[in-house]
Amino acid sequence: MQKEVALKRGFFVSGFVMHVELHQQGMKSITAKVSRHESAAVPGLFYTVRVSSRALHPRLKMVPHEGLVVVVPQRYDIRHVDTLVVRHCDWIGNAMARIDSVHASMDPSSSALLPETVAFQCTEDRWRVVYRKQEGAVRVKVVESPDGELVLRGRIENAELCRSALRLWLNRRAGSDLVPLLQDLAVKHRFSFEKTAVRLQKSRWGSCTSRGTISLNSKLLFLPRPLAESVMLHELCHTVHMNHSVAFKELLTLSDPSWREHDRELKTAWKYVPRWVEA
Repeated sequence: MQKEVALKRGFFVSGFVMHVELHQQGMKSITAKVSRHESAAVPGLFYTVRVSSRALHPRLKMVPHEGLVVVVPQRYDIRHVDTLVVRHCDWIGNAMARIDSVHASMDPSSSALLPETVAFQCTEDRWRVVYRKQEGAVRVKVVESPDGELVLRGRIENAELCRSALRLWLNRRAGSDLVPLLQDLAVKHRFSFEKTAVRLQKSRWGSCTSRGTISLNSKLLFLPRPLAESVMLHELCHTVHMNHSVAFKELLTLSDPSWREHDRELKTAWKYVPRWVEA
């Protein structure tokens, strides 16, 4: 079967771990890790299944560094996922091809699970990462040195502890760097907002609530400055229009005349985010 052959070719190298997330009302999310889930209908095809309380219908999405994700409603029969995947195999193959083409253009160092350098295009800051082991340490601490070094001290032989420490540091930096930038843009373009939340988000670059709270993804620091500002201006416009109406687009055009071009670039902007952030 030609479709199955194409899928095998596109997914065989993608050894993704399956995560089943159960979101139950009134309960915390439960994540069950399974060693690996391979499609019974298409050998070589791996995917992640997420069971969401907010999902009304099953949907497929291709997530950078993670691969194919199938989001299904609660009480959805997981046995039907394979049928769903095969039905959309053309879309899956095309989506994987697009991701592969972006991967091919990326700096190989960005795929490292532990970085030697950290560079923020948004602020033009750059650090050389130094790892220093401390005997008896049970955790890892990140310290910025005046000479441009980012020093990780402690139990550095544990790679996941190092990545967790780096992600916490990234959130702190994002809070101190992105919020002033958002405030400056708000003043310049005469917007107002109530408060800001900055955190690592899986897929959204930003969001805005009806009460005027703007959330920014810490990963914006890795993006070129025009793209990061475009995300912020988009959310600032949502403080006036909580939709994507004609009025919203007219307001956005006044603030960010190149927003359509920026929107297209943001679809592949994950290429700027190093692998250690997602791992």
